[in-house]
Amino acid sequence: MIRARFCIFILAALFFCTEKAFADQLSKDGVVKMFAAANENHMQAVKFIAEKNLQGANKKLEEAALQYEMILSKGFGNGQVYYNLGNTYYRLGETGKAILNYRKAHRLMPRNAEIDANLRLAKNSIEDKEVYYETPAVLQRVFFWFFLMNKNEIIAFSVSLYVIVMSLFIALIILKYQWLKRFIIGFSAGLLIAVVSLGIKIYAEHGTDRGVVITKKCSVRYGPGEEYEAKYEIHDGAECVIEQVKGKWYKVYVHVGIKQGDALQTDGDKKEDKEIRRGWLHRDDVGAI
Repeated sequence: MIRARFCIFILAALFFCTEKAFADQLSKDGVVKMFAAANENHMQAVKFIAEKNLQGANKKLEEAALQYEMILSKGFGNGQVYYNLGNTYYRLGETGKAILNYRKAHRLMPRNAEIDANLRLAKNSIEDKEVYYETPAVLQRVFFWFFLMNKNEIIAFSVSLYVIVMSLFIALIILKYQWLKRFIIGFSAGLLIAVVSLGIKIYAEHGTDRGVVITKKCSVRYGPGEEYEAKYEIHDGAECVIEQVKGKWYKVYVHVGIKQGDALQTDGDKKEDKEIRRGWLHRDDVGAI
């Protein structure tokens, strides 16, 4: 009796696992087909643009955007999907959504030169001038692994170094070769650098919430509500740091020069500048990166 129940349990578990794997495979197949269809719609839209058929192009671009968004909603957060969606929104004239998806794509594919080029192109077309600090090129070259590898790649690299260090320790204990100590020290230093880099990468991506304005024009207010007076206006594509969430409102710090009265605030007065750039935005106006 116990054996029979055990066999039934095993068969049920196998059936469940098989069904789940089959469902996952069907889901993946459906996503691949949808991705191909979205790409086809995008290519047709490009042809329509070349033929000056803007109405037909917009229809195809909207279909493609909907398909890419559906793929992402199913949990397939692939960098290429984000990149294609960014291109689609850019051609639709929705620069904020384009920048938002380029940023997401860049996190997953940091070495992709096309993403960098298209992101710069989109940023140059927005109305608000950015004033935030850019990482110097010399630092990007010196710490190339940090800027050219995504989080998962740094994790895999750190694990590989850890395995190498542990293997060298075991070899040292068994073989007694003293020259192995030099390799252990070298790989241990590399492991330390990789772990520190990973910590900084995780904090940069998850410790600070960032967003992009995705509406044509919106008001940054003094408080979290429509009843608060508008402090200033920002436009599609402006980037910000999300400092606090309260209901349907974000307290943000924006990375753009802000006009107050007739004067353009610069970095000359740091205290006043920081105060001016903070305010509250409705969540519908911001896409979180």
